[in-house]
Amino acid sequence: MVNNVKNYLNYWFALIFLASLHNKLKTRTKNIKLLKMKKIFGAFLMAAVIFSGATSCKSKQKVAEISGANVEASAKTNTPATTTTATTATTATNTEEVEKTRNEKFSLAEGETNSAAFNSKYHVVVGSFSIQQNAKNLQRTLNSEGNTAIVVVNEQGMYRVLIASFDEYAQARERINKINSRFPDAWVLMQK
Repeated sequence: MVNNVKNYLNYWFALIFLASLHNKLKTRTKNIKLLKMKKIFGAFLMAAVIFSGATSCKSKQKVAEISGANVEASAKTNTPATTTTATTATTATNTEEVEKTRNEKFSLAEGETNSAAFNSKYHVVVGSFSIQQNAKNLQRTLNSEGNTAIVVVNEQGMYRVLIASFDEYAQARERINKINSRFPDAWVLMQK
């Protein structure tokens, strides 16, 4: 009878052990499936972030050619300048220089009082920011160097830092050429 009790207890211990082993394997299988799902979701999330980052930096501005944009500042021209990108080739280096001009509706940013720049047609932009404080920081730096920079905001909420304003397009291009080493992406802005 003692042997029957021992066999009976061994049988139950073996059964309990197998049941707990089965539960552990079941849990481990679920964990492996969850890890695979997390990796796949992470890959999709990373692809979405990269895709959105690559497409969000493109400008929505329309580009047009400026007639007479490749005329030197000292030369006089009778053709009026209109908006945006003209390409000129420099003969000495055979490289292309892209001249950017945009035609936007803009106004003085909050806190700006210098409206004298609005009397001019062409404005040299050295910085564009979606956050006004960043534009103000660049403005403060430029003004501490002796410039009279102002901040304007366009209809899309982009803050433009204007370093100078001119009545003639050639004057604006000449200023861009002077500051090109510090602001290689400077461009000309015209009020719509």
